[in-house]
Amino acid sequence: MKVSVTFDINKARLVHLDWVIRIENILAKGPDLAPCALPYYQDCELGVWLHGEGRAKYRQYEDIRRLAVEHRRFHHAVEHMLLALHEGDRVGTRELLSGVRHMSKDIIYLLTLLELKTIEKMRITQMGGGILAAIESWFSPKTNWLEPPRTKDASPSIDITYARLSHLRWASRLDHRFRNFGQGVALQAHDSCDFGTWIQRVGLRKYSNIPEIQLLDTVHRSFHEASSRIIRHLQNRHLQKADEAYLDVQNLSREIAWLLTVIEYSLDPQCQAGGEMASGEMASGETASQHTPRRTCAEETIVAPVASLSPIMAATEHLLGR
Repeated sequence: MKVSVTFDINKARLVHLDWVIRIENILAKGPDLAPCALPYYQDCELGVWLHGEGRAKYRQYEDIRRLAVEHRRFHHAVEHMLLALHEGDRVGTRELLSGVRHMSKDIIYLLTLLELKTIEKMRITQMGGGILAAIESWFSPKTNWLEPPRTKDASPSIDITYARLSHLRWASRLDHRFRNFGQGVALQAHDSCDFGTWIQRVGLRKYSNIPEIQLLDTVHRSFHEASSRIIRHLQNRHLQKADEAYLDVQNLSREIAWLLTVIEYSLDPQCQAGGEMASGEMASGETASQHTPRRTCAEETIVAPVASLSPIMAATEHLLGR
């Protein structure tokens, strides 16, 4: 039985990334920037969704509460970062920026995890519900019941949603391989898992013009290498080294969800039009092709073009030790 993958959580992810890119643009203006009156954490687009429709729709999942907490921490960190920037504290700004990026990736990851849990619940319901359906759903990782795009011309949103959830489903079941110290376990190669197959057959061909797709392939290879190290260290009873490799796996898995969201964002016409994700309002005198994101501050209105994603890629390459 196959389940299609379309969710309102997709928009929540893109809204958050849109906001992060705007913050990156603000930082590029340097310490001469006037102090910004940022929206309260419950009033930005993602905050409105988290504390309204999202909380009502997904209240049965602990992830929605974790998201609310992480999102609030994110806003507080951004406020401190912009204050440090305004005061000319470059070192403090860089340190806070590192934390802000990490929290952003956690938010994207938690949204993807919530998306996966929702689709798994939908599948269990389609199977008739009950404990047996839940067990079958959880312990059948060899065949991916997520429905891949049926045509090569599938929209990027459908394409990448399938890729994200395929990866997270594989990663979320990795813990099962740790039992009995990984004895007898042989993990799939990076290019033979469902996500790896998508990268080789679809991603690298269909989205070859996007720089992040090559980086995604590299990160995914590193993810599988780290996963294999866990099994190897467990088999040799090197538990501390296994824990260290597991931390690498978690970080790389978050990086994969983040990069896929960046790729989806770059392909979304609404994002590239530069309009606010929620309102789409334009300043008078601007055409759709001229419109750029706006953020109202205490003393001025900042007009910020959509930033290049090189800072995000640089952070990823640092994670890979380049």
